[in-house]
Amino acid sequence: MSCSASPSRIVSLHRRFRAVVDLGELCRERMIPIKPCARTILAFSIAFASSSLASAAHADDSTAAAASASTAQSSSASASNLALGIPGGPNPDNGLPIWGFLVYPSFFIGAIYNSNLFLTNSNEVAGVGIQFAPNITAIDDQGIHKTTLSLSADVTGYPAASRSSANTQANAQSPNNVTGTVSLDHIWKPTADITVDATAGFTRQNGIFGTLAAAGSSFVSTNGNSGSAFQLGNAASQQTSNQVSAALSVEKVINDRWFVRGGVGGQDIEYEPLPFSGSSLSTNSLNGQEYNAFLRSGYWITPQVNGFIEVGGSWWRYQDDWYNSNTYHVIGGLSSDLIGLFRGEIYGGVQRQVSPNGTFAAVNAPDFGGRITYYPTRFITLAASLDQSFGSAAVQSITPIYGSASGDTLQARFQANYAAAQYWSVSAIAGWAKTTWTNTPLVENAWTFGGTVSYNYWRNIALTLNYQYTATTANRTYVNVYAENLVSAGLTYHY
Repeated sequence: MSCSASPSRIVSLHRRFRAVVDLGELCRERMIPIKPCARTILAFSIAFASSSLASAAHADDSTAAAASASTAQSSSASASNLALGIPGGPNPDNGLPIWGFLVYPSFFIGAIYNSNLFLTNSNEVAGVGIQFAPNITAIDDQGIHKTTLSLSADVTGYPAASRSSANTQANAQSPNNVTGTVSLDHIWKPTADITVDATAGFTRQNGIFGTLAAAGSSFVSTNGNSGSAFQLGNAASQQTSNQVSAALSVEKVINDRWFVRGGVGGQDIEYEPLPFSGSSLSTNSLNGQEYNAFLRSGYWITPQVNGFIEVGGSWWRYQDDWYNSNTYHVIGGLSSDLIGLFRGEIYGGVQRQVSPNGTFAAVNAPDFGGRITYYPTRFITLAASLDQSFGSAAVQSITPIYGSASGDTLQARFQANYAAAQYWSVSAIAGWAKTTWTNTPLVENAWTFGGTVSYNYWRNIALTLNYQYTATTANRTYVNVYAENLVSAGLTYHY
């Protein structure tokens, strides 16, 4: 009989152990007399040890073998996460088994207030509607193969909204909308030194930041620079876009110090028409495809930190070839999966954008950024990212910006999660973006900030309050800027 424990049992044992430790800390903080406190801790310890041995002793051989294989595949960061109390992913104990997947569903439903339904800079129209925001993750981890499916969506409807009430924006986009992301990620490790990662996804987004509900837990990207991080072409855009993407990367560990990673990807973007003073400006000419490739070589300077150099490029092809562009970059940086209480990546380099048709002169710009996650305590997670890169071509004014395929956008994002109490949790987000062009004095800015407060009052159901503010500005009057407040309140269900 094997006494090996599955990953879910390890998490369960860790929780029980933390309960004993936390009880001791509570006694010390409340200055409870030592003898009663010691007796209570001793009773908890005996119960913990008994249940732990019983759980391990009843693990059958097949479960033990699977646990052994899973342990062999796990990284040193996973072990560090467990020791530090850092959440490393969904808890297997809370998953719903469906067709070999462990599914982690949740959704929010409630009322929403919007201070500017039609995103106008004057004659703003407010309204109250209904919001439904599902968030689903499904994982099938078999060691050599791991598949992750995810869905984050924001479905809003304002029954009383009337386009005619928007006055000069009679053809404004309907505030009734569905935005969000669906993605597939499959990781294959045929050998210990080779990792193949295939991803695919669909994103429907309004503006550069989207909504808090549609972003889910990924407002700040924790992925490293992949050679061509997609972003909309200008900060003040309120266009709704539909993006389909796919990518494939392969990493080879050469020895205990060196590794090399390469990848290719592509995406298709379709913009929906923009409203301007009673007429709709067609954006079909800006629909197109982007293809990208990168090659990265890295060296582990220490067991926790690696340095890398990366070269790559992206090639945009639009229905109107006037906007076609080729962009190339060379960057170098440092990356760590976990060093102390930090994980993340910083990089810097140069990028160059050229027109294959000679439409505009070559543009050089810095290419820098990074993303860092910090775990100061078991209850707090802080994440931040900074990126500067050329985005896709986009029209935000009545007169398209000819002579430049896309703007250079710098954006920063921040996210914080706090869950110290058993029933309360708080999260906050903030973002800023700025877009400039080389051939026009136009400068666009966008800001967003907001947060969520949740109180778990009964089993898996929580009372939830959300707020998000978004505003855009520009130094030219032909850009339609706006400010918007979103407030929603309702119930969140977690399986």
